[in-house]
Amino acid sequence: GTPIAFLVRNKDQRSTDYLDNDMKVAYRPSHADATYDAKYGVRAIAGGGRSSARETIGRVAAGAVARKILKQFNNIEVLAYVGKVQDIGG
Repeated sequence: GTPIAFLVRNKDQRSTDYLDNDMKVAYRPSHADATYDAKYGVRAIAGGGRSSARETIGRVAAGAVARKILKQFNNIEVLAYVGKVQDIGG
């Protein structure tokens, strides 16, 4: 088939946003920093690491396209949610 291309312009990346506050000692909310650090021992506190949005955007975009194709051609709907995080549940 025909290749699919995406262009995502990142115009507001500022590493100092992560360095000039508690992010030096705390993991970023809603990021994979903690799990990546635990698994590989690597921490990119200035952003831009393996768990950054710039690195993961390709998989997110591909998933969005796959979801639409599955729905259109096979009537498969993909749903996901977080029901519980540790002892916090909904």
